[in-house]
Amino acid sequence: MIKRSSLPQTYVHSLKDVLKNRISRSLALGLISSLLTATSGWSAERIQFFYGPFEPTIWVEDLDRFAEDGEITDRFRFYAKRLSEEQLDSLQALLNRRFDINSVMISQFTYSPVGERLLDRIGQVVQTDNFLNGFHAIRAAVILAAADDEGCTVINVIRHFPLKTIQLNLPLALQILDENQQIFQQRDAVVAQIRQQAEEAAANNAMPLPNRADPSQSGPYSWQRETWTFQTPNRPDRSNADLYRPNFNSAQPTSILVIIISHGIASDRQTFSYLAAHLASHGYAIVVLEHIGTSAEKFTRFLRGLEGAPDPRELISRPLDITAALDELENRAQADPTLQALNLAAVGVLGQSLGGYTVLAAGGATLNRDKLADRCGATLEERPTLNLSLLIQCRLLELPSDTSLAVQDSRIKAVIAINPLTSHVFGQEGLGQLQPPVMLIAGVNDYFAPALPEQIESFGWLKAEEKYLVVMENGTHFSFLGGENRGALPVPDGLIGPDPKLAQPALRSLSLSFFNRYLLNQTQDEAYLNQAYLDLFDPQPFRFSIISDWPISGLR
Repeated sequence: MIKRSSLPQTYVHSLKDVLKNRISRSLALGLISSLLTATSGWSAERIQFFYGPFEPTIWVEDLDRFAEDGEITDRFRFYAKRLSEEQLDSLQALLNRRFDINSVMISQFTYSPVGERLLDRIGQVVQTDNFLNGFHAIRAAVILAAADDEGCTVINVIRHFPLKTIQLNLPLALQILDENQQIFQQRDAVVAQIRQQAEEAAANNAMPLPNRADPSQSGPYSWQRETWTFQTPNRPDRSNADLYRPNFNSAQPTSILVIIISHGIASDRQTFSYLAAHLASHGYAIVVLEHIGTSAEKFTRFLRGLEGAPDPRELISRPLDITAALDELENRAQADPTLQALNLAAVGVLGQSLGGYTVLAAGGATLNRDKLADRCGATLEERPTLNLSLLIQCRLLELPSDTSLAVQDSRIKAVIAINPLTSHVFGQEGLGQLQPPVMLIAGVNDYFAPALPEQIESFGWLKAEEKYLVVMENGTHFSFLGGENRGALPVPDGLIGPDPKLAQPALRSLSLSFFNRYLLNQTQDEAYLNQAYLDLFDPQPFRFSIISDWPISGLR
């Protein structure tokens, strides 16, 4: 036997680091698929796959000993010698990676519509020993592992697979790997092109900065916050909203502009409180919504088994929440003189993740059933993608065919969408209907709403006369979130990325400058929507690029 060092602190950095040749790729795919699919059980003995005329087998007992203390058995040495020392370290750490989830959480998720769709697609790769979809075995394995004292580690999930053989569909696994490696390579090339384009635009169009305080800094006004409720017609219960109102030092202006903020899945009104406070300090009235069907409270209860999964009607209800909140403010202003200065005819909106989808839909991007039906009906073999946002987008098809998809609010005059879901729920035709000035913000390392298909390519579909794309290198799906950063979902730290507080100054500046430009018509703020200004921010750990046109090439 060969004895290796104790468990390292790093785990898999990227798939292509592990997969140097077809044999080692086969090994790593089996193990990484186990991470994503939760394969374990009462008596799993081997992981088996076909490779040409061969039928390689990895014995779970050997994998178990390697995970425990780095021991390489004679049977496992055939695979181990095809990996570098660094790759073996990464593999061992991956096998022991523990996920902070319990059996109730896993059960709730895997029995939800989104969870079942994910398991079905994963089960096309991780199969039973008779080559059937591994859906039920995967579900059992991950629930049992989460209930075990050792917890939901990858190796423990493998152990709990309820059949002796875990059979991998290797051709499909390699097809998925190749497809997504190409996507990542294309993404990196496009991001580099965007960076170059942004730098050239800044050099050719230098703009002096206005002689006033930097927009990333707090403004001159204090503010007060009050909570009130509003009723969306198709919701049974009233929803909460926080109104941040600036305290003006002298007479109140006759018109105060309003910005609405929409949170993402499993977040709440606290997620962007830092941004609401910043914008209020510059004289805006900020309405921070709580979408009760997808809030942190809702997901906490769901993951504890206290209520069901979010309803697909949320895709319609969320944009309508914006309309209902504006209607509520109009009604309140009739009886409250302090609200009568609010300008509700020209409103700005900002949303993140599903909130990004929400503000785009409310701003005029139209929903596209036909494109969804084509995409969501495809098998994993036909469309080998790991775009997790499609699990949410496809839920629109669960709505009755006669459901009205009209959710636009004509009062919206400027839109900022951070990490939005766009590719198929809107598609090219739907996004082309959006008319107000718009800014899309993408995180390059976003694995939930991937930058290339969901924001970068979608930016090229926009026909709005005024539009911006901001690309954030090293940014993730969570890089702009305040509060606890991850809401009610048990997201591993590795997916959170660098400290989100380091990204907040850039968002404060971009959002204020954008709304100043397109709600207040302050043309001098265009100087802050420029690469030369963004380069003033410390590039570590994040690096921002901004463009306003679309000569991007190389997209499929």
